[in-house]
Formats: sequence, structure tokens, C-alpha cells
Amino acid sequence: MGVEGKLLKDGKTVSVLSNLLGRIVHDFNNPLAAIIGFADLLRNPNLTLEKQSRYVERIYEQASKMAQLVETMSSFSGGMTLAIGPVVLGSAMREACALLEPGLAGTRIELRVEDESGGQIVVAERRAIGRILHALLTNAEQVFRENPLLAERRIWVKCVTCEGGAYVDVADSGKGVAPDLAESIFEPFFSTRRSGGLGLGLAIGRTLAVQMGGSLELLKEHDNPGGGACFRLFLPSVQEQ
Repeated sequence: MGVEGKLLKDGKTVSVLSNLLGRIVHDFNNPLAAIIGFADLLRNPNLTLEKQSRYVERIYEQASKMAQLVETMSSFSGGMTLAIGPVVLGSAMREACALLEPGLAGTRIELRVEDESGGQIVVAERRAIGRILHALLTNAEQVFRENPLLAERRIWVKCVTCEGGAYVDVADSGKGVAPDLAESIFEPFFSTRRSGGLGLGLAIGRTLAVQMGGSLELLKEHDNPGGGACFRLFLPSVQEQ
């Protein structure tokens, strides 16, 4: 490779790294700014106990987001080892939704959660399920934050028993995913967010699902009653292993 070719290659590498670092800084800066802001409010000695409690909860939520980012990057760089065992999928789903709900306050986003799994036990890792659903729910939430004029602002989460196991659908009433991007969205560092983002959530989510013997896919638009994107996480039942 000549000098010009090497410079071109190095230039592209630097550009990619610069882009990636910019996304990382952006994703960390938002929750960090919120933590600093709420911590500053807590310095007011005249705060009521109700406000103190609310601000502490917000700090915890934002710190949890940062921890999730660190875990995501660690998983991507160092591989993922799962402690797979029996998990009640509906319970894991409700837990993931409960973590999202406080952050929806004041956003006019309605979260609907349905559990029709009848306590179905799947072979998985609870923490991995939480990470996958966190990524799906966060993506759905981001749709409405970036499109504030959307009249219908709903996220549906539904757990259902099916042949061979159970699945969780996460759907939204947003604009959906363009057909030509149906597979690209699962590639590492691919993001459709106008505000940026690491673009690792779906890539790692699919990898985790496959490691647990399941799958993560984008369903066709007509499968979503809200007309937006609908993702399905399938996991096998204990009997299937």
C-alpha cells in the first residue's frame, strides 16, 4: 500500500473512531448533565421531603442509564458469558417495563403492558432479557421524543406463550422502520436516531437472544396494530431444551 493509500485508510479509521467517540460522549453527557442538575437542586436546604425523594429517584434513573451504557460497551468489546437457567418471562418483562415507566412521566407516552404467558418459564438469563427489552423500550421511547408532533404516542409490550416457548412483542405507534433498513438496524454502530446513539442495542440484543437459543426480529408493519415498529423476542421453554 502506498503512502496515499495508507493516509486514506488511516483517515477513514480516524473518522470512524471520531464518530464513535462523539456518540459515546453524547450518550454519556445527557444522563451526566441530568445527574449534576438534580444533585445541584438537592443542595437547597429548604427542599421538601417529597422533592428530595423525587430528585434522588431521577439521579438513580440517570445513573442506571450510564451503567447500562458501560455494560453494553463492555459486552461488545469483551464478549458475553451468560448464566442461563429457568426464568419466568412475564415477570422479567414487567420488571423491565417498571424501570422505564418513571422516565415517561410528563412525556404523554402511554405504556401498555399485557402478560398472557401464564407464568411460562423459558431458558434464559434474566439480566440478558432485561438488557434486550431495555434496548427495545428505549428505542420506542426515542421515536416519540424525536417526533413530538405524533398524535398517537403509545408503546405496547405483550408477553405470549407460543409453540416451543414464549415471546415478548415491543411495538410503538411511530413511523416504523423503512423496509430497506430491516436488517441494517441489527448491525453494530448502525443508528437511525437523529440525536445519535451508539447503535449497539439491537446488535447486542440479537446476539444475546441467539445465545439463549431464541431470536430477535423486526416484524412486518401489518403485524403491529399501531402501525409503527414491532420487535419480537422469542425464547425457548424449559421443555424444549
